Amino acid sequence: MTVQLKIGNRNISINVIWLRDNCRCTECYDHQNKNKKTTIQQFLEKMNVKIQDYIQDDNNINIKWSDGHKSTYCTEWVIDMWTGKKIQIKPYSCTGEELEKLPAKISYNDLTEKEGQKKLIKSIIKYGIGIIKDVEPTLEATEKLVRFIAQPQQTIYGTMWTVGSNEIHQDPAYSNCPLIVHNDTTYFSESTGLQVFHMLKRDINGKGGLSTTVDGFKVAEILRQENPLHFKNLTEIEIETEYMEPGQYLKWTGPVIKINHNTNEITQIRFNIYDRSPQPSDRMNEFYESYAHFVEILKRKELYWNHSLQPGTVVIYNNWRILHGRTSFTGERIFGGCYISMSEFLSKARVLQLIS
Repeated sequence: MTVQLKIGNRNISINVIWLRDNCRCTECYDHQNKNKKTTIQQFLEKMNVKIQDYIQDDNNINIKWSDGHKSTYCTEWVIDMWTGKKIQIKPYSCTGEELEKLPAKISYNDLTEKEGQKKLIKSIIKYGIGIIKDVEPTLEATEKLVRFIAQPQQTIYGTMWTVGSNEIHQDPAYSNCPLIVHNDTTYFSESTGLQVFHMLKRDINGKGGLSTTVDGFKVAEILRQENPLHFKNLTEIEIETEYMEPGQYLKWTGPVIKINHNTNEITQIRFNIYDRSPQPSDRMNEFYESYAHFVEILKRKELYWNHSLQPGTVVIYNNWRILHGRTSFTGERIFGGCYISMSEFLSKARVLQLIS
């Protein structure tokens, strides 16, 4: 059921039920709180409503409905809803060299201004990484920086956390062994969106401890090019991941690669070779063949940005995209950071009109 609206020389078909469902009169919509006002019965009744009469002028659409209700819509608003282009920043998948050169590098002082915040957030959306320099190497200064973007996310690891001292969690990250690149919190129902790293203290006599970084979107794109079936399998086959410690048992099931099924664009990577549970799938052979191909791509040196985290420089990763790890190390190596939820990060991006 559609109605034809004439815009210039064009006719645009608008769904009738959508129009009734989105009436903006004060009876149907709370303009102060910006949400619909309806009951279940009212919603169901809208499914059968019809247009009795409507008048369109240059600015408004006035509709009289079969149930006696009257609605007035701003023509421009209706057209924007149905034909307007969304504001978006298209991700650019990066090789190792590009992960170092392309992301924004801004000073802490710049982040206190809106333009600095926009530059940082745009970089994280586009390249998966943002870098802030000239930061006091303390956890307090790191938190203050983060709050220009969003509030730190409270998890079982705390709000702001350190790795390298007073370890209380049973996770490989709290050891000095090498870590294969991975995404964090794959066992959360919504994996944490951003990950913030700031080296607070490093033993000058210590060796190793290089941070290793790979763009997971790039890995997935290579997989899609080399073997579309393996790519398809990793978007379909759901695997279980888990994390256990005293008082905690977190578990989630989902595919390694998440895509937008309307556009086929990659939207999230959930790769953590450590956190996979033993729960079998009915497509285990397909999974292992495809997963092994993904892992094989991760061995390719040209995809890596290897760097040493330094006091005074904060690196922010998109945890839905960027895989991070490290080489083994000796000596004291203490870094701090936090997580930021993807929901809050994208909210900030919309407030700054970087996306819609």
